[in-house]
Amino acid sequence: MLQISHAFALKTRRRTSAFSDSVESQRFQQARLAIDFAISNVFAIEAGALWRGTRGVRNIASARQVAMYLAHVSCGMSLTEVGAMFGRDRTTVAHGCLKVEYRRDDPMFDRAMDLLGWALPTLVMRPDMQCRTH
Repeated sequence: MLQISHAFALKTRRRTSAFSDSVESQRFQQARLAIDFAISNVFAIEAGALWRGTRGVRNIASARQVAMYLAHVSCGMSLTEVGAMFGRDRTTVAHGCLKVEYRRDDPMFDRAMDLLGWALPTLVMRPDMQCRTH
């Protein structure tokens, strides 16, 4: 009887883990779509430019740093998770976050970060965000 209970517990744990992985995967995908949507519109860059493997031109690199910062600060993702999302190392993410922090001394930039920081988690939680394209 103990073996059956143990086997049942393992199956249940695996099923719960798979469910939680799929939920996390869905949240990860929603965060990526919300970040792309918000940042590409606010910074007037091409949709999808944030996810390229190369640095890109200055305005795209700057927008990517803001996106990484907001993913970390507003969406509560770890630096490692943000790095995985953007195809960058966590130290690159930390550097980008620090650069954005320094830019927050500018009141207009700080206000923009506050508004984006409020909007992003709301967009991530929207059920229709997963099918939104522009």
